[in-house]
Amino acid sequence: MENCTQVVKRAILKVWTKDIKSDYNKHLLLKEDTLKNAFYYHLRKRLGDTFLKKNNLAIFTEFFIVGERIDLVVVEIDPLKAKTNYLGECVMNILAVVEMKYKGANVQDGIFQKDVDKIMNYLMNNEMETLFYLAFIREVWFQEDEIDYWLNPAQQIVAKDRVTELLAYYSINQEKMLWLAIEH
Repeated sequence: MENCTQVVKRAILKVWTKDIKSDYNKHLLLKEDTLKNAFYYHLRKRLGDTFLKKNNLAIFTEFFIVGERIDLVVVEIDPLKAKTNYLGECVMNILAVVEMKYKGANVQDGIFQKDVDKIMNYLMNNEMETLFYLAFIREVWFQEDEIDYWLNPAQQIVAKDRVTELLAYYSINQEKMLWLAIEH
């Protein structure tokens, strides 16, 4: 039987490769906040209220972890504490962390790298079995052999089985936006 983290992972990959791609192609996404809203909507729809409730899961945006604001998280809530405490203090486990960027051609790599560094810092200081996702839409035309991972080789070793890069960029060769999920 599949555990909750694997169900969430499968849903996140479908959200990126199907739902967000479709929204983008229909011109429904405008900048990063709309991307976050669409991601939340599609993930909640794919997981379903029954699954979320049965497993005491919640999806939050703008969630603070170790002083850092994370774009989207899937968390397990302590249902007893949730009845009387502030919901943010009832998190027992963080199943998934998603950092997102949606930028045009004039944005420097450093903007994306800050999210990579944030994820890697949290990964190295986290004892939970959290899965991490970097969801980056970059409206730049690239030759396919120019595309590289955002994680450098040393980071890829640390990130093994824990980080997935969700990338979208324009392919010169294929003359369209490509949507990739690269699992490390």
